[in-house]
Amino acid sequence: MASDELKLRFDPRTIEHLGIKMYSRLPYALAELIANAYDAAADSVEIRLYDEDSQNMKIVIEDDGDGMSYEDVRDKFLIIGRKRRNDDDERENSRQRRITGKKGLGKLALFGIGKTIRIETAIATELTKTIFSLDWDEILSETSGEYTLNTIIEDKGDFAKGTIITLSRLSRVSAFDLKNIAISLSKMFNFVDTSFTVTLVKNDNYDQAIRLSRELRVEGIEEQFRWNIPSIVSDLDDGYEHKNALRGVIISSLKPMRQDLRGITLYANGRLVNLPGYFGLSEAGHTFTYITGWIDADFLDESDEDLIATDRQSLHWDLPETEALQSFLKRVVRFIVYDWSEKRKTAKREQQTEKTGVNLVEWIPTVPEAIRDTLNSVISSVGDDPVIDDEEFSSVVKNLYELIPPYTFFHYRYLHNAIQEASKIKYQNKDYYGALIEACKRYVDSIKLKVQAEAPSAFATLPSEDKGLMGKVFGQEFNKILKIMSDATLSNGLPYTDNTKNSLEESQMLLSQGIITGYRNPISHTEHTELSETGVITEQHCLDALSLLTLLFERLDKAKKTPSA
Repeated sequence: MASDELKLRFDPRTIEHLGIKMYSRLPYALAELIANAYDAAADSVEIRLYDEDSQNMKIVIEDDGDGMSYEDVRDKFLIIGRKRRNDDDERENSRQRRITGKKGLGKLALFGIGKTIRIETAIATELTKTIFSLDWDEILSETSGEYTLNTIIEDKGDFAKGTIITLSRLSRVSAFDLKNIAISLSKMFNFVDTSFTVTLVKNDNYDQAIRLSRELRVEGIEEQFRWNIPSIVSDLDDGYEHKNALRGVIISSLKPMRQDLRGITLYANGRLVNLPGYFGLSEAGHTFTYITGWIDADFLDESDEDLIATDRQSLHWDLPETEALQSFLKRVVRFIVYDWSEKRKTAKREQQTEKTGVNLVEWIPTVPEAIRDTLNSVISSVGDDPVIDDEEFSSVVKNLYELIPPYTFFHYRYLHNAIQEASKIKYQNKDYYGALIEACKRYVDSIKLKVQAEAPSAFATLPSEDKGLMGKVFGQEFNKILKIMSDATLSNGLPYTDNTKNSLEESQMLLSQGIITGYRNPISHTEHTELSETGVITEQHCLDALSLLTLLFERLDKAKKTPSA
């Protein structure tokens, strides 16, 4: 075992500002360590959280990256604010990954969550490993601006390469919420895949370990629609120079999502550079409760100008390059808002038909014409509102359908009971020609029964032919068997004039004969298809005739025997 001396040179105020104050939230601090491992060409990172002993909570971050030699620690790691990119001309590590680190400040994230830091690191080509510790209180107590680290160099044994960081004397006192930490971290990276894995473990309980994934970002979201950014930008007629370099996915949910799931996140070279949002858009605010996703804009990390804030949570949006990006992203979001609204309208109507069995295209034209426009307006206003979901829309349509069924059912409600009884089976089977024939049969039989009840002596003299029957029973002549206006009076109790009564009596006969000769007889002797296709007697005509029969039935019910009969 050998010991050597490493020194950290600093301005204490700089460390306090860039360390504790910038990375006081655990996910952001851990994100910096994950990014360091990615830049160090690691295949995997394991973050172990320990909180069983609240007095001795700690975090261990282990990666299998390239690690650091003693010289690397001395000449690179311990230099605050070293611009790594100035030393790495190729901007790629040993795995040909683009290096995401830029300002050399990520190491200060460690002080944001723990006051004592132990680092153990080794590279593959050496037999030793370097171990050193940093203590926050000791660093701040140094007024000279130079801190000597306790350093150990020893045989690395089975430790092939990589880095192990142990954080203790943590600033937090609450237990670790493994799932929430994992979700927060998953939103900060876009390079987590099979070639770079990050696993979180709590108290060595590997059965409940969580591996970071893109899916974690949208866990709990019931996805409805999805857009690929390249397909959107290709359709936008815009001269923005970087539009074809944008990649990403936008997702909409079936129902409003939680606040922490909303927004579109910007990444550059796989790392978050702007927190979820909508790039300054305020219109269609309700739509944004349904929209989430991510966009890769790697060119932001390649700019000579510093476009990304130090904490990597936002861009400097007041610069010409970022202003141009923001303007274009607004166009992208507006397109998504419009397309989402149209897609949601269509999906709502399709789902509604499936759930309720009501086909709006077929139903609305069948309701009474007097209310058709109003009904259509109500359904459109509800259906076109994207905030109203499938369930709510289906419920509205179902209730309206029950209140205002298709014309045929609405029509059936108001038919005379005798017609309903006679035509029910035919009517329900939508055989309106057959329904009218059955109703006419019932009407003829009802006239005979009425005569038998009111004027039995006249029953034997009734003609066998139906048209003649109507002429014998009804009409204005005094010798007719039944009178429909015998007891009818005005609202003031006075009788109707003879002209009115005679007209109505005559109409009962003529209309009754017309139903038989103009509807029943042709329907009985001619193919219904021919009648329908030529428009001579359509299904609608049959329904109208059934309504007319209802009127004739109601008058028959009130008919009385003529005194002379």
